[in-house]
Amino acid sequence: MTEERQDETSSSSSDYQETSRTMKPLLIVGAVLVVVALLGSLPINKAEAERAEAERTPSSGSDTFNDVAIMGGVRRTNLSNDFKGGEATAVMGGVHIDLRKASMEREEAVMDVSSVMGGVKIQVPENWTVVSKVSTIMGGFKDNTRHPVNEDHRLVLKGTVLMGGLEVTN
Repeated sequence: MTEERQDETSSSSSDYQETSRTMKPLLIVGAVLVVVALLGSLPINKAEAERAEAERTPSSGSDTFNDVAIMGGVRRTNLSNDFKGGEATAVMGGVHIDLRKASMEREEAVMDVSSVMGGVKIQVPENWTVVSKVSTIMGGFKDNTRHPVNEDHRLVLKGTVLMGGLEVTN
């Protein structure tokens, strides 16, 4: 009985080693093919990259927006003449909102931001002041904007960042 168990153990160990030896080259070849495919889809120069980005980024003249990214990505440019606010939700994904060409007629706009293991990036005009009322739990908020001298227009950020990130830039 003891000899049978030893035979079974050595047999399963050799099967594992044989499978491992066979699979390693296949995994390496697969990884190389993925990298080559990704490199082939990258733009060659900065001008081409910007043109490709402009084609992929939908723009909107709406005063508000509501974008959700779940295990994926959303990229949007807002061109509103009277931006009022919006909602951005990222769950294991990313949301990128470009508001640099938007303007506000009022003093304040409010954005509700939720990020769970994802990221939200917001780009604002240089004459807007960003006010954060965001709660972070094992996540981060980064305000990289240049703060204007006068605070005529404010973008108030509310919401929660849980194990994710929120970044605001100009």
